[in-house]
Amino acid sequence: MRKFHKPIRMCVVCKGRFYQKELYKFRSLNGEIILNLGNARSFYICENCIQKDIKELKKPLTKFGKNSINLKEIIVNGKG
Repeated sequence: MRKFHKPIRMCVVCKGRFYQKELYKFRSLNGEIILNLGNARSFYICENCIQKDIKELKKPLTKFGKNSINLKEIIVNGKG
């Protein structure tokens, strides 16, 4: 029986490694962070890190965009 490979990605906040399907995929476009559903350079954040306090998210996400504090809103609204 053939085993299939499951892609593993790293959360940019906690540096934990998870299966790709367990992470949220974002990208930076013109200084704004948007939910990425297509093929483009992107970064991943796990569910636990999204639930963290805003102060803990600011430092790792400063190089990606200005509106990093709105990640929960971006996920709910599905902007992307």
